[in-house]
Amino acid sequence: MSTTKYIPIDKNVIDEGMIVGFDLFVSADTDKEVECFKRTGSLITNDEKNVIDTINTLYVEESQYSYYEEFYKNILESQTQSTYISFEEKSASIYKNASAVLNDLFMNPETLANYDVCKKVVNEIVETILDDGFTIKSLLSIAEHDYYTHTHSINVAIYALSLGSYIGLSQEALSELGESALLHDLGKSKINPAIINKKGKLTEDEFMEIQKHPNLGYAIGMKLGIKNKNILNGIRHHHEKIDGSGYPSKMKGKMIPLYARIIGICDIFDALTTRRSYKNPMTTFDALKLMKINMKDHIDINLLNKMITMFK
Repeated sequence: MSTTKYIPIDKNVIDEGMIVGFDLFVSADTDKEVECFKRTGSLITNDEKNVIDTINTLYVEESQYSYYEEFYKNILESQTQSTYISFEEKSASIYKNASAVLNDLFMNPETLANYDVCKKVVNEIVETILDDGFTIKSLLSIAEHDYYTHTHSINVAIYALSLGSYIGLSQEALSELGESALLHDLGKSKINPAIINKKGKLTEDEFMEIQKHPNLGYAIGMKLGIKNKNILNGIRHHHEKIDGSGYPSKMKGKMIPLYARIIGICDIFDALTTRRSYKNPMTTFDALKLMKINMKDHIDINLLNKMITMFK
């Protein structure tokens, strides 16, 4: 089996008529294998663009990822300069790229190359949040409102970074917070999917299994070489509650790390406002109202009040 590593890319930036400066790969019939779709220096035809539109993910070799990064950066810059490309469209492109990366990470959670790409995704989202054109309205327009574990993680990262920026965190702190939020549910990749995707109420045993995911995510983070305690603690403690009834450590109040408190609020908000097969999404107003009234003992109310003000 080949030891070459492949990294997912945003297939939406590959268009008909382009001559790409890197090899493109697609998933092969063999499980977890890829095959070459297009070689460096060749033209993307109309038929090939149609194929790209129907597949889930395009990949490049890790050794050629820097060429893709430069290509992707140039695409975004040209979009920004174009009078026909809105801020929302640019943000949507970043979101689609993040979705592909996160999906691959959840399938291969201990792959260092995937984690390295996630860090780059975080920086792109931070830059988007700090852009003068960013508004909460634009945030709501790009967030995916059907619940999937990887898109949920992206949404939580976007909400967390928006709130972090609103309360005045530095860019360095935002990068830490964004990484922690993006990876907060990584431990769910080790939980039985039947439990993760169950439509009805969980049994006691199933809930005990779900409660393992913060520690599992922390352990995966350590394996990936994350040493920053702020990032790791955000992953590990995002289900702690202010009254001490959360998990895994039953921390109380301000003992819960700031990133974990921010991620915890954004985690609940996204769960309430996304659509699942067994429930309709709540409006932003109704979700924030429910959190304010019914969850005052569980979440940091001061941070929630900031979030409410942010959405006005």
